[in-house]
Amino acid sequence: MSSVFGSDRYPAYSVIRTDKVGNPISLGNVLPESQAILFTGPPGMGKTSELYRAEDLAEANGWSTIRINASANAPLEHQLTIAIRSSIDELRKRFSRRAVRKLDNTVGQLTRSGGNKRLGVELRFGGGPFPMEYVGKMERDTTAYSELGTTLTDFADELGKLTGDNGRPILLLVDGIDQALENDQAGLNELAIHIEQMDLPVWLVAAGGARSTWSLMNASRRMSGIATTISNQFDVRELGPLPDDQVWKALTLPLQDHGIAYEHDAIDRLVASANGDPSRLRSLSQAAIAYQDQQAGITVSSVQAAIAHVNADAAETYQDHWNQKSTTHAQKDLLVLVASQGPNSVYMPAVTQAAGPGKWQEIDQARQQLVARGMLREHGGGVVTIPDEGFRDWVNDYVGQTPDPVPELTDGPAVSRGDVALAPVHPTSDRELVNQVFGISGQLVHEVKRTDAQGRPISLEDRGPTGTSLLFTGAPGSGTSHELTRTKEMADAEGWIAIQLDASRREGLEARFIRAVQGEMDAIKKQYPAGEVRELKQLLNRMAVRTANLMKTNQLRFGLAPGPKVGIHKSTVEGIKKDSVGTTLNEVAEHLGKMAHPSRTPILVMVDNLDAASKEDLYVLTSLSAHLKEVRHPMFLIAAGGEEATSRLLEASGGHAGTETKEAGKFDVRRLQPIHSDELRRALTVPLDKARVRYEPEAVDNLVAAANGNPTRLRTLAAAALELTDHGQGITADVAATATARLNAQSRALYDAAWYNCSPNEKELLAKTSVQGPSGMVIPSRSEPAGPGRWDLDEASHKLISRGLLTRTGYQIRVADPGFQDWVQTRLGFAAAQSGIARPQVVAGQVESGSNAPRPALGQGGPRREDVQVNRQF
Repeated sequence: MSSVFGSDRYPAYSVIRTDKVGNPISLGNVLPESQAILFTGPPGMGKTSELYRAEDLAEANGWSTIRINASANAPLEHQLTIAIRSSIDELRKRFSRRAVRKLDNTVGQLTRSGGNKRLGVELRFGGGPFPMEYVGKMERDTTAYSELGTTLTDFADELGKLTGDNGRPILLLVDGIDQALENDQAGLNELAIHIEQMDLPVWLVAAGGARSTWSLMNASRRMSGIATTISNQFDVRELGPLPDDQVWKALTLPLQDHGIAYEHDAIDRLVASANGDPSRLRSLSQAAIAYQDQQAGITVSSVQAAIAHVNADAAETYQDHWNQKSTTHAQKDLLVLVASQGPNSVYMPAVTQAAGPGKWQEIDQARQQLVARGMLREHGGGVVTIPDEGFRDWVNDYVGQTPDPVPELTDGPAVSRGDVALAPVHPTSDRELVNQVFGISGQLVHEVKRTDAQGRPISLEDRGPTGTSLLFTGAPGSGTSHELTRTKEMADAEGWIAIQLDASRREGLEARFIRAVQGEMDAIKKQYPAGEVRELKQLLNRMAVRTANLMKTNQLRFGLAPGPKVGIHKSTVEGIKKDSVGTTLNEVAEHLGKMAHPSRTPILVMVDNLDAASKEDLYVLTSLSAHLKEVRHPMFLIAAGGEEATSRLLEASGGHAGTETKEAGKFDVRRLQPIHSDELRRALTVPLDKARVRYEPEAVDNLVAAANGNPTRLRTLAAAALELTDHGQGITADVAATATARLNAQSRALYDAAWYNCSPNEKELLAKTSVQGPSGMVIPSRSEPAGPGRWDLDEASHKLISRGLLTRTGYQIRVADPGFQDWVQTRLGFAAAQSGIARPQVVAGQVESGSNAPRPALGQGGPRREDVQVNRQF
């Protein structure tokens, strides 16, 4: 700890982080509307410091915090159990003892789910006058349906109940989430969604490296292998380099407070060497104090010595980074190339073009990984530099190369840095105003009547099912979950029982079903006879113990009665796998159907997030679908999932053999297509007219075009436009353009994650498609020449459509999100995408004096004038 600059936890000068448009990144006294926040950024950018700031903020306001560190070897449930028990005394002071006791009990069950009660038999032979006695035991779990244990969502519910007494927020802080097990990252996704839906003062505040967004999106791939975006889960806040003026203040103000003299040129040199990196800034500032001149203070010469000392100390770390297995050959080649430019930048589209078809993806991935590790820094427009001058010099020395001299600035059109408006992913507008104008997601002001490719209504309320099983499918954001919401509203209006559950990779479908029935038990008791309800509970109990432990014990005891005996025993636990006896989901569903049969009042089982279901869960669903059709009771299965839900169900219908049967064909499949622009326009203008919000026709056209048929994106765009609206003028064309630009910019972290999780073939197809703009291209099966590559790209197109990155109309595919299309074009260079990544160029640029922003050279190697002009068309 330094008496001048303070410590990491308590710095002498605290920087309040903001995005590029001045919106705060750091939490403040008014907590954000979004209740799940994620701080990300390269190493050393201050993510953990933001959690420290949140803790201090909570302490100052009388809020409660529970902090854990994610771990690669300790599950999330264990970490939460330890954290709650260490915070229990503080929680008791702030909340009622009864509520805290229930929270403690809930947390205690997190690590013991599914094995709470046991019943066994014991058999004895021998004993008495004999010196040896045999004891045999067999015990089985008998956990009732109501005692399955607790989940992370149960834990969140108890936190919410805890705050219900006084409304004071609780902040659940999770650091290092990129280090967590993938299963835990999936759990954090589910927890974030649940906390947002609770509408109680509980905030999940997480922090992790730049890879956190990638890994959370990868965890959301679920069992289907299809990733989703996490824009609806987390408010992603990227921490980038500190601005030079903030670095200047962080250096000079503490020096002034301690009466230490300094030369302005010396501070300029420290600022330039720190290059916006908070971690390097701390090292340099400490060294500057150690090397200061006793008379003149911080001088240029003392700063030079301090920088040399820091770089020398870091040499071992540089070597360690270089030697890591994660530093691939492609990464080393790219580092050597960038280091050879000295302080100049490298224009990456030219590098990928030079690599040629099939090889550019490896270089692009190396670039992305190095940026995430903080070893490269992107400045927008496709240019990169090595931000740490010490590391840059070390690389050049290690490979024995002399960096190129700084070239003269070249004249030419300015190239956009592309780093505008890094606003939080969730709009910061008043959620109440947005809901007032457009309605909440379950009660929209203007409901769009969806139709399929044949023009038939999609919604169950508009067209009844052809059988007893129905499946809504579509790309992320297309509205599959909303169709279940509409179905639930219809069921409630008709007085039907609707049992809702989400498939989860962290818990089997049968356990989820039991919990869902338990949640509807009060409604079931009111509607059906007590005897039938009692039998339903018994069936659920038998179904619950199908996943129980079975333990056998054999023991020998030595010794004469009634004296002491010594025993030797062996116990065998037969896993947590299903027994051959017990109730199945089919039997429970059949009983529910019999209950509904006399009155012909349907009972609905509604399963959302089908992509999260395991193969075993899909076996259960296909079996249930076939069984419901066979028994002909008023019992219906309504499911929702992504584009690949049908093919996964088809495969599951064949059991472990994987040979499909006709069982999956028993589903009435309804695929949600992108909404026509006319329908989207009405979905936007009708609520605005009702709320008397003025708008320009051009503004509506812009927002509808930017939504590109996706209702979720339209709602987000409209909310962003309302935030910027001047009530006198309403939503103008400029407001719509600004809202779209901000949404595209704030989605960069998600674009980056989606791109990273793409295969080389998927990247190739995205490059080919994005260059064609809104018109897109013909599907690969028709446009590519015969050969293996044709089917590789065809398979890639199906995966990209499933993830919502491409959309298909007839035989034409296009990039689904116009913002992502522009991002891909910028990343690869328009000429690069158009030419298929084939034309080599050599590019360098210069870092201007006193600025962190590199300027790429135009003319020889930079984007050509015609490229810049053409790029503006899309």
